[in-house]
Amino acid sequence: MSKLEPFINMPPEQNNRSYAHLPDELLGKILENVPHTVNKMNSLFDIQDEPIAKGMEKLRTGDKIKKLSATEASNSVIAVDGGNIPEKMAGADVLLAVAVGVEGLSEDKGTEWGSEKNQYYQWQTVLPHGEANARLIQGVMFLMELSVLANDDHEIRIMDGTHFTPILKINSMLSAKEEGAGAEYTNALRDFLRETYSKIIPDIPQIITAAQNNEHIIALAKYSSSTDVIDAFLNDCDIKLDDKTFFSLGLQEDEYFVPHSAGQSPQERERIWNELHIICNLDIPEREELNYALAAAIEPIRTKGGKKSELYYTYYRPFMDGPAYRIELKKSVAEDQSKLERYLFSLKNQIVFPEIREPYPQYLVDLMAKSISTGMFAIVDAIRLSPDLKIDQGKFNLLFSYRT
Repeated sequence: MSKLEPFINMPPEQNNRSYAHLPDELLGKILENVPHTVNKMNSLFDIQDEPIAKGMEKLRTGDKIKKLSATEASNSVIAVDGGNIPEKMAGADVLLAVAVGVEGLSEDKGTEWGSEKNQYYQWQTVLPHGEANARLIQGVMFLMELSVLANDDHEIRIMDGTHFTPILKINSMLSAKEEGAGAEYTNALRDFLRETYSKIIPDIPQIITAAQNNEHIIALAKYSSSTDVIDAFLNDCDIKLDDKTFFSLGLQEDEYFVPHSAGQSPQERERIWNELHIICNLDIPEREELNYALAAAIEPIRTKGGKKSELYYTYYRPFMDGPAYRIELKKSVAEDQSKLERYLFSLKNQIVFPEIREPYPQYLVDLMAKSISTGMFAIVDAIRLSPDLKIDQGKFNLLFSYRT
């Protein structure tokens, strides 16, 4: 008899529970509080109309807002994104990472994916359980994203997110000794670099530099909490929003914020750009030389010592009913108005609003990257069914998830 059978067959009069009927009661309580949440949402935006108008007037007076005048767009646009899964089995971790690039809306079939035709990368491995494994596969994913972007030949290449996120994740991967990253971890990183690029760990700075210095690579963050503009230029306007929301409400159609270097405000310089770093603490003989090269690779975008970052950003609102987009770009594009407006107009041509909020290739590549879960299902099933698997019946349970 099943352990649950007495409870399943219990008469209703004997099943008079004193605890809540879940999840019904919980959901009911959540819905009861919706009107209060709506009121808070209304108050957040209603009281900001006057400060936003004041802030926009101040920026316009300071010649920091321009109207797009470009009439030519590029058809050579791609976006790149990645995905990673650390599948935690009962006895080991299976790690999978992918990075994918897709083209935008275009009839131009002339642009190739670079000499190596690397439109995508993938890497997978198996490691013993370890707290640092998630760091490894995230860092690997971002290295592959940077490689797809840097090795491509399209004119405009969209990085999903920001330029500093890959740096943070690669730093996390290389400084994982504090989470127990030992020889197995380091050997897996070496295997990835050898199998994917025929490279070694000291070559990682080359991968970073190739993307950070390429003017064809721009970054679009779908979500941003940055208040760099408000803190630097509008701190007397009492604006309680982030920059992206502020410009989504304040800019007119086809207006954009004149590009500024990253870290305009002391708050953002100190929080991000002054202290941006990559430091390796793994036990490898090349560590000192590697750390010197890593510091040199990201120095152009840092603001330490009062220097200006060579990474710039702008906010652009292509449609009156749509949001403003935060766009990070290189100094050479930011300071060339003709090239800048060509990039912005090209992005506008890739946005199918309101059906799709982000540029089409960025939307499509996100779908492709999310398909990684299908790949992991295939890997796990293939492992269990492989005729080469030499695990007896008593250990077979270790090939399943640690949770039901």
